[in-house]
Amino acid sequence: MGERIPQRIDYHRYTEQGVVLDGFISLSESIKDLPRLNNAIIENAGDINYHLEFDTDILGNRFVTGQVEGQVVLQCQRCMDNYTVDLNCNISIAFVKNELEQTQAEESNYDVFWLEKKELFDPRVLLEDELLLALPQIPMHLESQIGEECDVHVEFLGETDDSSIIDNTTEALNNSEQNDKDNPFAILKQLKK
Repeated sequence: MGERIPQRIDYHRYTEQGVVLDGFISLSESIKDLPRLNNAIIENAGDINYHLEFDTDILGNRFVTGQVEGQVVLQCQRCMDNYTVDLNCNISIAFVKNELEQTQAEESNYDVFWLEKKELFDPRVLLEDELLLALPQIPMHLESQIGEECDVHVEFLGETDDSSIIDNTTEALNNSEQNDKDNPFAILKQLKK
């Protein structure tokens, strides 16, 4: 593997020196140190691996590129069972402290990471942001997994027996009529006629 991620990084020094970080955040560390991610998932399924390269470009953008990947457990919104999702994020982020730097970074096709006036930041926050952005908006098994891993039964109108639809409709009407008789305001319906 590699090294454990530092808790504080001087982005200015790291980008000047072209530092490369290659390592992991262990499962136990991610449970403790990535609270926003843990609130958005069922559980982490293992270590989170990262590769980060800090540098400065010709326009003066201070940036980091690399990847972060891990596995998380989510709840499928089709079948409501838990399933494992691979998250793999490519990172291309410029560090900015003002709107001028933000505009320049965006014109250079970087995402931005605001630092305001501080020089030091926790890189786990940056990695956590990227993992959160990689989560699916609606967690679901893949279409190809329906009926296998995703145990949901989808019944289309054309696949049902027409007699069962008629029976269900008749039963619903009978229940509605019974509810009308039991309803204390049923007399008002008759006055309305």
